[in-house]
Amino acid sequence: MKHQVLKGQQMLSQSGDAIATYKYDENASVRLLYYAIIMHEYPFSIAQHRYFVKFIKSLRPSFPSKSRVTVCKEIMELYKEEKNLLYAQFNKLSCRVSFTMDTWTSIQNKSYLCVTAHWIDDHWKMQKRIINFMHVEGSHGGIKLSDTFFANVLNWNLDKKMFALSLDNAAANKVAVEIVIENAKELLVCDGKFFHVRCANHILNLVARDGLSCLGNVIGNIRQFVTIIKRSPLQLEAFEKCAKECGLDPKKTLSLDVATRWNSTYIMIRDAIYYKNAFDRLAKKDKDKYGHINPSSTDWLNATNISKCLKKFYDVTLLFSGTSYPTANHFFRKFSEIKMAIARWCDSSDLVICTMAFSMRHKFDKYWEMNNLALAVGAFLDPRYKHRMIELYMSKMYGSDKAELEKLVFMNVINELFAYYSAVINAKSTTKGSSSRESEFVPHKNTCLVDEEEDEVDLDELYATTSNDKKVSELDLYMSEDLVKVNDNEATFDILSWWKGQVTNFPILSTLARDVLSMQVSTVASESAFSSGGRIVDAFRSRLKPEFIEALVCCKDWKIASEKDLEIEIKTLSEPMNDVDLEDAAAIGT
Repeated sequence: MKHQVLKGQQMLSQSGDAIATYKYDENASVRLLYYAIIMHEYPFSIAQHRYFVKFIKSLRPSFPSKSRVTVCKEIMELYKEEKNLLYAQFNKLSCRVSFTMDTWTSIQNKSYLCVTAHWIDDHWKMQKRIINFMHVEGSHGGIKLSDTFFANVLNWNLDKKMFALSLDNAAANKVAVEIVIENAKELLVCDGKFFHVRCANHILNLVARDGLSCLGNVIGNIRQFVTIIKRSPLQLEAFEKCAKECGLDPKKTLSLDVATRWNSTYIMIRDAIYYKNAFDRLAKKDKDKYGHINPSSTDWLNATNISKCLKKFYDVTLLFSGTSYPTANHFFRKFSEIKMAIARWCDSSDLVICTMAFSMRHKFDKYWEMNNLALAVGAFLDPRYKHRMIELYMSKMYGSDKAELEKLVFMNVINELFAYYSAVINAKSTTKGSSSRESEFVPHKNTCLVDEEEDEVDLDELYATTSNDKKVSELDLYMSEDLVKVNDNEATFDILSWWKGQVTNFPILSTLARDVLSMQVSTVASESAFSSGGRIVDAFRSRLKPEFIEALVCCKDWKIASEKDLEIEIKTLSEPMNDVDLEDAAAIGT
């Protein structure tokens, strides 16, 4: 293969280990400018900023000047181009897609509905794309939400590929999902029984706040104490001196919370507990400033005990705050442990802990009753757990009679899902086989309307049927095999890679796993996983027309995803390339 060398300035590659030939491409450079505006959320007018223009001209005097209007128009064209590419990608999908739908708010209190698609691609990598970010006027009633969601899905030609929709627990959302299921039942898996997924993070926030509320004025006193210390260099110096005198690390973080983020309050209390003796010492030295707000020994004890309880919620919520959306297999175990912990706290001899637990239990159990089967299906498809872990936790959570009933209900759900996917896949195979046979059909030389041997029954069919009846199903085989043991850190186990390697062994179950594991247990993005205040559209974006906001939000999301995909592709391709290089080197050496 001949390589064409373009004349131009030579430059080092990004890795710094090779020299590449540079050639100026005006269209590519303009495109990069637009992506800089999109990714860093610069105003469209930056292209006209005096010193920005000077900077660009110093690099390339011929670079075209762009007005704010032109930038806006061409970014919209870029959005349409990228949207068409994504639309084509969706059309090629051989799996189902799960969705999350949540609300953002602008500083003018305008509401925007964000719909995100989640799926596992052909390389068994989790993918997500924001497909709509639209302004919703008026009240968010269930009918309006359902109409908006389904219109978006139709617009992307994903109506026949829906698997699940994750929403928070608002009443309007419940109505919206019921309407979607009623109108699209024949398009959904098992008539939509598994379509509605309630946001786990929403219930964690509610339950954790119940725990914090049991501390009463203690939180306010700690907050006031920390505020005084952090706002005054003199007070901070005095506090650090007290910390040293108590044998504590004065440079360890002392946090101030944010009202809408319960985890920040948890962290503030956790850090304050570490410095308890320093707080007491400072309060004794300056009674006028701190004496009235320093928590009592009982307050500190209650704060310590409740902080230990809330750590369980904090650790689970951290699952939502990673850069990648977690797969659905993680949550049954975590939520089962929370359920058992709340039950244990209800029997506590500590009145504060007992009161907190009873307050938590009602909200958590209500969520659990509606979602435990969805969480359990995800865990069942984890080869480290399968049905055995589900049954183990059910035995621990319920009495023996109820546990047996719950196990039966769970296995009925698994069998129903497996039967659905078996029927779909077998129907596809039959259709493909019929088409193949029709195309290969050759008429018999002696064709006639009546064949004397036509009424004779071929007994081979009977034996074939008997043989098939004895075949072990994929589901039975999967359940009978040993659990996969992970010797090192459990967190490193890649369930998607495991299922990718099992496609041949379990064609039906792997298809089921691909759809189920893309289901999102939370609607919350990583940056706002702990917030009850919702997502906020910033001051610059909120001044734009809704269609421009959608273009900017979607393009940024798609670009981040495409760069992530490129990194994975380069990593995948580089591994065999390195092997080839070693072989070539060995050949040269001989």
